[in-house]
Amino acid sequence: MYRIDMVKTATFIPQVAVLLPLTLKGHLDIFGGILQYVRLHGPWRLYRMEGRPGEQKLLDLKQWGCTGIITGPCAPAEAKLLSRTRVPVVVFEPSPEMRVAPHPLANRSFLAFDSYGAGQQAARFFLDRHYTRFAFVGETHGLYWSQERGKGFGDAVEASGATCAVYPDLTAKERLDWTVEQPRMQAWLRALPKPVALFAAMDGRARQVLDACMAERISVPDEVAVLGVDDDPLICEATFPTLSSLQSNGQQGGYLLAEHLDGLMRGKRLPKRVFSVTPTRVVSRRSTDATAIPDRQIARALEFIWREAGHQPVRVPDVVRLIGSSRRFAEIHFKAVVGRTIMEEIRRIKLERVCALLSETNLTIGDIARQCGFVRESHLAFLFRKRFGQSMSRYRAATQSSLRT
Repeated sequence: MYRIDMVKTATFIPQVAVLLPLTLKGHLDIFGGILQYVRLHGPWRLYRMEGRPGEQKLLDLKQWGCTGIITGPCAPAEAKLLSRTRVPVVVFEPSPEMRVAPHPLANRSFLAFDSYGAGQQAARFFLDRHYTRFAFVGETHGLYWSQERGKGFGDAVEASGATCAVYPDLTAKERLDWTVEQPRMQAWLRALPKPVALFAAMDGRARQVLDACMAERISVPDEVAVLGVDDDPLICEATFPTLSSLQSNGQQGGYLLAEHLDGLMRGKRLPKRVFSVTPTRVVSRRSTDATAIPDRQIARALEFIWREAGHQPVRVPDVVRLIGSSRRFAEIHFKAVVGRTIMEEIRRIKLERVCALLSETNLTIGDIARQCGFVRESHLAFLFRKRFGQSMSRYRAATQSSLRT
C-alpha cells in the first residue's frame, strides 16, 4: 500500500511556502491544522520562514519550485511579489486593507478570526456570573482585531443595560515599554468600581493586567475577574492567579485553508472562500473563579456548582446543604438571585463540559454522557439539541479539528 501511494503522489508533490508568524498561540493552532491536513493528504514539501537570526532565506520562490503560498498580513509591495509567482495564494488574518481592491491579494481566499464574536462570548461568560461592571483592555497598538474584540464585548454589555470602561490608548513611549505604562494601568485599575469583569484582547495583555493588579494589591478574582483570548498554556498556567481564556477552533480553520489551497494547486477552479476561526468556549481558571453576586450563600453555592458539576455528580440536595436552609426556600432564593433553578444551573455546567469533551477528545458520545453524569445518552441528546439547536455530532464536526488521526 505504501509503494502504491508513493507512485500515486510522486507525479505531484506540492511545494508550499508558509509565511506565517508563529509567535501567538492562535497562529500555532492554524499551523497545527495545516500540518494535520498534510499528514492525512500529503506529502507536501513545506518551507516555513521563521524569521530567526541567521536564517537562510528563500529569495526566489519560482526557482525553488513553489506551487502554493500561505501568507499572513503583508504590505502591498510584498503582496505584489507573491502575486507575480503565478501560484495559488491563500491568506491568514488579512488586515481590512488587504480585503479590498486595489490590494494585490484582495481576491484571494482567506482565514480570519471572529474577533467581534470573541468579545460577545466573553461578555456572555461574565453576564452569566451576574457582573454589572465591565472593563476592556485592548492590544497595545490598537490593532483592528483588538478593536473588534472590544466592540463585540462592549455591544453585548450595553445590550444588557450596563456600561463598559475602556482602557485609554497608549502614548508612543508606553507602547514601547511596559515599565513606563504600568503605573498608569495600576491607577486605572485602582479607580475602577468593583467588583468588575475585565476582558483583555489577548492572553499577553491579560497577563499584564494581572501583574498590575498584583502590584496594586487588587484581589483577583474577587475585585477584578480577568479573561484573555487564545488559551496559551505558556501564559495562562504561568500567571498568578492562573488565567482564564477563550479557546477557539483554530486547528480546524488551518485544516480547511490547507484543503482549499490543495484544490487550487491541483487545478480546481474554486471560488473565493472566507473561512472563520470562531471562539468555542472559555477555559476557566482561577482568574475568573468568582461571582459578583453579593449574597455569599448563593455565591458559594454557584462556585461549588461551577467547580464540581462538570466533573462529578452534583445533586440539588448537595447545593441546598451549602445554602443552609430548607429545600423549598433554597430553590426559591436561588432562582430569585441567579435567574435559573439549581437544576438548570447544574445542567448548564454539565453541558459546557460536554461541549469541551466533544471539541477536544475522540470519546464516544456514550462515554461523554457517562463522564458528565447523564444516565441515558438519549436524555443528553435531547437537552443538548434544546440548548444549542443542533446534534452533538454536528457540534463536534463544527468545532473539532477532525481530523485527529
